[in-house]
Amino acid sequence: MGRLIHSALSIILATGLVACGGSGGDEVTENASINVGADRDAVEKSELIINAQVSPPGGTFRWQQLSGPAIEGLPSEEQELALMLPDVKGDRAAQIKVDYRAPDNTLVSDTLTINIASANQLPQIAIAQIAPEQLPSQYNDVVTLSAAGSSDPDENGFIASYLWQQTEGPQLQFSAVDEATLSFRHPLLDSDTTLAWTVFVSDDEGGQVSTEYSLLLNKTAQVVIANAGDDQQATEFDTVTLNAGNSETVSGQFSCYWQQQSGSAVTLASERQCETQFVAPDIDVAQQLSFSVRVSDELNRSASDEVTVSVQRRALGLINDTGMSACFNNSQAISCDSTDFQGQDAQQGRDSVAQRLDKVGKGDMAFDFTKLNEFADELPDSATEFACVRDNVTGLIWEVKQANTHTLPNTDLREGQNHYSWALNGEGGVLIGSERAPANSSCPSDVDCSVQQYIDEVNAIDFCGGANWRLPTYVELLSLVDYQRHGQAHMISPDYFIHTPSVSLLGHLNYWTSRTSVDGQSLSQAFIIDMSSGNDLAYPKDNTAYVRLVRNP
Repeated sequence: MGRLIHSALSIILATGLVACGGSGGDEVTENASINVGADRDAVEKSELIINAQVSPPGGTFRWQQLSGPAIEGLPSEEQELALMLPDVKGDRAAQIKVDYRAPDNTLVSDTLTINIASANQLPQIAIAQIAPEQLPSQYNDVVTLSAAGSSDPDENGFIASYLWQQTEGPQLQFSAVDEATLSFRHPLLDSDTTLAWTVFVSDDEGGQVSTEYSLLLNKTAQVVIANAGDDQQATEFDTVTLNAGNSETVSGQFSCYWQQQSGSAVTLASERQCETQFVAPDIDVAQQLSFSVRVSDELNRSASDEVTVSVQRRALGLINDTGMSACFNNSQAISCDSTDFQGQDAQQGRDSVAQRLDKVGKGDMAFDFTKLNEFADELPDSATEFACVRDNVTGLIWEVKQANTHTLPNTDLREGQNHYSWALNGEGGVLIGSERAPANSSCPSDVDCSVQQYIDEVNAIDFCGGANWRLPTYVELLSLVDYQRHGQAHMISPDYFIHTPSVSLLGHLNYWTSRTSVDGQSLSQAFIIDMSSGNDLAYPKDNTAYVRLVRNP
């Protein structure tokens, strides 16, 4: 029994060799052990000596890094190491392992954790004024301060952020407060003024330092800057805005007073508001309007500035507009401000500015007519007896009919109820398709009742001071139609085109134009315009229609 106990004890003693280390990761062998000691604390960029204690001696070593920032000197096969710890951005941990192969080829290992502390050096601040080039700065100069010369003493460190905080002086508008440079405009000053900032600079490891920086700005010679705005381009009848809101005073508070200096007189919405408006006048030729503004601060210190508005004529065209003053949807009148039905006649062209037009004569909406006597002399608009009418938009002179006092064909030459077939002479003679209605059929002529015969007879009497009367073109006749009169007896001004027939032909008030309808065959039709509806129609030339002659001045 004693022999058995002695043998068991011998076995335990023979197998009880253990490798001890800081991490407890040792391997159990029969003959070998290794121990690198407890985990170590060290500072970045310092040298650290590590020694592995082994038993039995005489074996080989292999060191390697398992994790963490790379350490100079690894891997290695020495028993004792002199490690150079790396530069770290913040505290870091590195783990290394050593393997030991004993002389009997037994392999044991141990691990060590090295806690590397960062030894960050704080930034060094440098601030300088780099603009303007010529010092001291003057009003409106861009002043630039720079902290870009600041540095990080760490070998591989850098400046990560900047922050400028103004602590003294008037409030300014800065380019940015979180960049290396800070820019602002030299303001108006009525005394020398000190500006001050606290400047914060941080490095890539979170280290931050701050400093105070101050700058003296000289007072300005002028303490009120009037700014009437940039010169403008406008078109007659435009609404023009004058704005002196960009004027400057030391306090930022000011009042304004506007006056017109030249050009056609306009009415300002308010002379004593810094922002005001006016409507560009009706002009015959382009012109310039000039305005001055006097800007005053709360101490009644003031300065003035001028602005010019170049006004061009509005391209209203050489013919009349449609006469429409209202806008419509599919079924009823609506506001012309509606965005659902845009681009209507009442919103554009001459009618859209009818109330502002400087007319030669008078007329509804944008129509502009002047009454003339039998010699083409102008008459007042109140005249009840007149022979013809001048359209002041197109410049054309229109025939005014005689009163309808008789029964066809026993009528006067120019009665409105006379009607004619379409026949005209051209440079080469009678135009193709011309048709001549019989004499004394629908007019009082003993020759024939054609348009050409009527033209010849009117020119023969030098009517209304001219012998160049003719049949109007399609566009000329259409320019008389006032579509605002839709639904009334006729769509032409009753104040200027008197004696329009009350009895229509076949339910229409058809008037001939000089335009032949090109049907590709006989040229037997010409366009008429129905003055009771405003519609046009290709109409057979052998039919008869009413005639209103026109001539150029």
